[in-house]
Amino acid sequence: MVDDAWEALERGARWALEHARDLPRTSRAPGMGPLLRLWTYPARESSGSWTILVPIGSEERSRPMVREVVWNRGQDQRHLAAANRKHKVRTKMQPTIHVRDAVLSSEDLDPFLAAAARLFVPAKPVQDLLALGSISGIEGYRSLAYLRMEWQGPGPAEWADIIRWVARLRDLLVASLKEREAAGG
Repeated sequence: MVDDAWEALERGARWALEHARDLPRTSRAPGMGPLLRLWTYPARESSGSWTILVPIGSEERSRPMVREVVWNRGQDQRHLAAANRKHKVRTKMQPTIHVRDAVLSSEDLDPFLAAAARLFVPAKPVQDLLALGSISGIEGYRSLAYLRMEWQGPGPAEWADIIRWVARLRDLLVASLKEREAAGG
């Protein structure tokens, strides 16, 4: 019963991490659609995804934005354990999801988007199976739909340059979210 409840929580959290545009804050992003999504799913910590949303089919030039979605895995594990101790596992729990939005500077983002359009997705090298650890990745939509890479831990050595590029892009997105919070918005 507990395993089923955890699997349902994990499924719901993974859906939220993969569908940022469809989360309740969408009203703050009318006419926006995903262009790129980055993610990190540590095995035992909070999982996060960062989706770059851009205007769709609008003549109005609105600025791109980032939507961060974080699943607080540890909090949900504690809630489920407490519910199990009280024999209330039958209660359907919702994953603990936090969402933040921030407008992005086109000046800062454009070089990353230009580089993404030129990215070559290398063939995935055969890797030894590692113990389940952090899973990270990047995937594109629309004009970048060909782009999808996922790696475990530090990733294959052959992908090191791309993985560093993804980390720099994630740093830019997180910095934009922090700037928004610092500005009180």
